[in-house]
Amino acid sequence: MNALGLPVEASAAFIFGFFRRDFGAAGLYDLHTSGQLDPIQLTVAAVTLTLFVPCIAQFLMMKKERGWTVSLGIFFFVTLLAFTTGWGLNILLRLSGISL
Repeated sequence: MNALGLPVEASAAFIFGFFRRDFGAAGLYDLHTSGQLDPIQLTVAAVTLTLFVPCIAQFLMMKKERGWTVSLGIFFFVTLLAFTTGWGLNILLRLSGISL
């Protein structure tokens, strides 16, 4: 979470997001309304959560259709892509001084 510029509390939203995407979004909303996420952090978290691996049901469906090897490959690639994109977006927004 630190690499994304997010508080540690945001990790719970990502864990819930793996079980159900809307629970993850609700967790981010709660963090934002309680003042724990600023607008840039909320944007970075929402983009990362959106790109993050689909929920557990989708992952199990991929496993059923493609097998463990391909599913785990997709899981690791998409996770790396999501967090790298979130990291880059955080840096871009912070350095550019864009106000959201």
